[in-house]
Amino acid sequence: MFEELEEETETKDEPSRVWWQWWAPIAIAAVFIVVPPAVYHLVSGLFLVILMAVLTVIIALVDGATFRASWTIFCVTGLAYFAAMSLYFNEGTWIYLPVLVFLAWAASKLGAVVSSKAGNN
Repeated sequence: MFEELEEETETKDEPSRVWWQWWAPIAIAAVFIVVPPAVYHLVSGLFLVILMAVLTVIIALVDGATFRASWTIFCVTGLAYFAAMSLYFNEGTWIYLPVLVFLAWAASKLGAVVSSKAGNN
């Protein structure tokens, strides 16, 4: 049974990330772990959430266009925001978690579609 699953995953024709394509998951993690403590004295909470959402969309869009839509971006988004929420934000900010994950997923898919329409993939 496990051999069949192993063969099935090996036969997928989806490419895996090369070393330089890991910039996007690292950048997404940095958006949630580094940006809030760096700018929280300078901006309001609403602006911080908007900034994180915009950066997430930009990174996911570029990653979808240069690599492909993958589970990595929105999984890292969810985990990194959960960590940031535990570290920096109050309990009420959990509501932004599904929104940010959805934005990352949608931007990644959109980037992949735009890239395939342009003939890059």
